[in-house]
Amino acid sequence: MKTAGVCCLLLLLLVSTALGQEKKLTLVSYPPRPPKLPLWLARDAGLFKKYGLEITIKEPGSSDELLAALARRDSDMYAATAPYLVAAIGDGADLVFVANTGYSVLKLLSRPEIARAEDLKGKKVGTGDLGSSQDRITHQALLRLGLDPERDVTLVPIGGRSVDRLKALLAGKIDATTSNEDNLFELERKGEMGKVRVLADNESLKLFIGAGVDFAVARGLVVRERASVKNFLRALSEATALARRDRAAADRIFTQYIGVRDPALLDFMYRTYVQGAIPQRPFPKAEPVALGLEEFGAKPGVKGKKAADLIDASLVQELETEGFFDRLYK
Repeated sequence: MKTAGVCCLLLLLLVSTALGQEKKLTLVSYPPRPPKLPLWLARDAGLFKKYGLEITIKEPGSSDELLAALARRDSDMYAATAPYLVAAIGDGADLVFVANTGYSVLKLLSRPEIARAEDLKGKKVGTGDLGSSQDRITHQALLRLGLDPERDVTLVPIGGRSVDRLKALLAGKIDATTSNEDNLFELERKGEMGKVRVLADNESLKLFIGAGVDFAVARGLVVRERASVKNFLRALSEATALARRDRAAADRIFTQYIGVRDPALLDFMYRTYVQGAIPQRPFPKAEPVALGLEEFGAKPGVKGKKAADLIDASLVQELETEGFFDRLYK
């Protein structure tokens, strides 16, 4: 009996020690977007704990609250659209981009009779307010199609909402515009995709800027706790793999965190994000960081820097080299 008691005591001590070894990290996340599914699922499925982490996720209610959190620099990690993070780095935050779990899907739509990019010459293209992120995205999309945004087309600023630009396209007020996944779903649901033509998308343009989910961490954390940051990326990646093989798990996340309950929209979200925009390997992307530099490059902390200076892809690369992703996707 005494031996059994000693064994139980030792077991309790071992469990307590193991629990005490969980590395505690805080992460600020804003806004809630579909490509954040791996983050939410990793927490809800216990994958952070599996890799010895206790992640506290703080979710500000507005961009102003996010900027305030970045200014305080009281968090270890951040999940946000890259330009916000680049602005913080410009103001002195010592952050580095280590991962990306996707982007909001974007397509360049035109009137049906416009079959090729060259056919846009002399036409009207709807865009966001002058100098806005959406305006920069429109410029980049046209440039990558071989068009000069200032000479080949007439840019028509139409507010900040893509739905307004889509309405203008359908009404014949413009000839083309970019649009996000929500509007595309509504067109698909109404059987109106025939009223537009998809000229290009993120993949064909290699354009992954705007409304993405970029992860940045304190540079000092990568130095002091490299194994913990790497385990964080393991958990994110395993959550992505889990969502791909367990549709119900993905649906629960979209319902709980995005508020999607319509079965047709859940199916659309699964196809668009889990099987599409969310990458199996969450390498950080240079394009959204470059967009942030274009917008905030005059700030002291980033002046003269390139996107590569703010990115550390070595952690994901190590996971790749170690065969981690191959094992996930056997």
